[in-house]
Amino acid sequence: MVILSSALLAGFPHGFTTRHGGVSRAPWESLNLGGATGDDRAAVEENWGRLRQETGLGFARVRQVHGCRVVTRGEAGGAGDEADEADAVVTARPGLAASVLTADCVPILIGDPRTGAVAAAHAGWRGTLARVAATAVEALVREFGAHPENLLVAVGPAIGPCCYEVSPDLAERFVAEIGPSVAMLHPRTPRVDLWSANEAVLRAAGVPPERIEIIDRCTACDAESFFSHRRDGARTGRQVGFIAPARTPFLD
Repeated sequence: MVILSSALLAGFPHGFTTRHGGVSRAPWESLNLGGATGDDRAAVEENWGRLRQETGLGFARVRQVHGCRVVTRGEAGGAGDEADEADAVVTARPGLAASVLTADCVPILIGDPRTGAVAAAHAGWRGTLARVAATAVEALVREFGAHPENLLVAVGPAIGPCCYEVSPDLAERFVAEIGPSVAMLHPRTPRVDLWSANEAVLRAAGVPPERIEIIDRCTACDAESFFSHRRDGARTGRQVGFIAPARTPFLD
């Protein structure tokens, strides 16, 4: 099993899964963690079991709807998608990982070294414009007394600006709502940089830039390592970004 990690979040059990290490067959091979992709349910359950065994964690999950709702969880979910509709999870329970599924959207992992509390957010273009990353920061502040300037954040593998072509109207909307640096307004192939857009959202929420790490791995470019909805269509798998509370809160 290949799980990517962030140097900034070394004090937290966390990671970004790749497509390696599971039992699913093509076109979902092999570590597909998405239960609503058409893959065999038993294979998906086995994949989750392998991830639990690999990490020693339980996983708090939600049914993602491309919005900005955040839920606080204290218990792990089952193998299928959860009933709660949300796009971010926060928790302070040791051994329980806040987690989100992605296949081009941006997984954002947030840890508070002072309290040990964590959040995971799922940000596609709708969630990015809805500022789901900022909503997750606000939930950590509200629920656990976190201070935004102390938070540590990893922005994980997602479709990069190299591949994320959008309509001119959507590119212009990103420029208007977030800033000119997050979109390329080429007349024939406008593109959006979801990594930079979410970094801008986090900075506006009070997280210092030096406490944000972007894992600049493009899911659409790298078919060997990642599932990608843009590249492969609906019949593809999902990877997961996850973060569990620090076993002992620390001050970095």
